[in-house]
Amino acid sequence: MTTSRLEIAYRRLLRCYPPRWRHDHEDELIATLLDLADATGRTRPSPADIADLVVHGLATRLGVSLGLVPVVVRQRTAILALSSLAVLSAGLFVVAEVVPKPLPAYAGNPPGAGLTFGPFVTLGAAIYPLPVAALVAASAGARRTARVLLGLTCIAVCAAVLVAAWTDIARPPLYLLAVLFLQAGMASAGMPTALRRRDLFTAAALFCLFLAAAGTYSLSLVHSNGYVYYNNPFAAYRGPDGLVDSIQRILPATVLVGVAAATVISLRRPGWAVAVFVVGAAWSLMPIAESIRYYPWGSANDVVSGGFLLAAVPVVLAAVMDLSRAASPHGLGSAPVRQGSAPPSNDPDQG
Repeated sequence: MTTSRLEIAYRRLLRCYPPRWRHDHEDELIATLLDLADATGRTRPSPADIADLVVHGLATRLGVSLGLVPVVVRQRTAILALSSLAVLSAGLFVVAEVVPKPLPAYAGNPPGAGLTFGPFVTLGAAIYPLPVAALVAASAGARRTARVLLGLTCIAVCAAVLVAAWTDIARPPLYLLAVLFLQAGMASAGMPTALRRRDLFTAAALFCLFLAAAGTYSLSLVHSNGYVYYNNPFAAYRGPDGLVDSIQRILPATVLVGVAAATVISLRRPGWAVAVFVVGAAWSLMPIAESIRYYPWGSANDVVSGGFLLAAVPVVLAAVMDLSRAASPHGLGSAPVRQGSAPPSNDPDQG
């Protein structure tokens, strides 16, 4: 390979970097790489060079992409994601893992039938305490500990999928695990340095209210239909009128109401409508995935498709308008600075 071909190879690797970065630094870096290659007698990029350029290039590109989203939007999304993740995990731990009883032995089931993970129903019991602990750590100001616990949540979700595939131990539905993973990632990525406890506790209280409404709705359906399996294993996860099924039914209306309320709040504190939209979209993966998986499009049982299609237009419009306000020069933290005054902050504590 000639020197010119080596330069072409390096320039191809540098395409991992964003265009603006390449415009400012590409020629300088290429010259340095070619000098190092001449000094060592190399005629092609080394594996170390390839890994270094690809990893750092993608990281730089990701940093540029994150920079397009106002800091306050990322922080408020993290607050909602953390609170919703912790509340959902706590609810599922109790309703789907602790409350269910073994299948009755008189039906020919062995003792403990239906409990596949010790005294618990699924591997979810090993995942759910982590987000709850992260919420406690964040509320206590231990931001680093909270991020570590959220990272462990992502690892535990992936491990649960693998363990369930290799053993007879059951796991929660895959679409539910995907929602947990996404919320943990969003909460970790945007967690503010100084977390406003009032926002965190308010969000957690609202999600508790939502989960309580879903649980009450589920119990009312079970009672009216005369079902007796509500405390049996997997009923909360996969049973009709179970907790997860009830969450999916009321989710479209809840997201619509939540975005409407956040839009009003965002007139003075931009960013909340976008945060509700993003977190609501993550939750919406559950009913959308189940609808695609089990029901033909447009069937009578496909409650989700119509609800989300009706809610999509106003919700997206409100989120876009809120994002433009948060990113505008007159948005939060962007007011002109008077001489002798402190610079504005994008921290939601200051909003």
